[in-house]
Amino acid sequence: MSDYEITEQDIESTVKYLQIFHPENANREFAIEMLEYLKASLHRLARSDPDALEALYANFVDTTHNSAPSD
Repeated sequence: MSDYEITEQDIESTVKYLQIFHPENANREFAIEMLEYLKASLHRLARSDPDALEALYANFVDTTHNSAPSD
């Protein structure tokens, strides 16, 4: 995970998300800070509570793989 670098696409997508849900913080600098915070938070979680990270992963898999295809 430490090899992951935040990309321009990540920043642009985050700014778009912020424009919709948190327009008061919809700027490049905030988006970068948010992405860095999320990256560090997942890293801390992996080190301090691997079971919680595994539960987060399981929830992701259940959510994304049990969804009905949209037609």
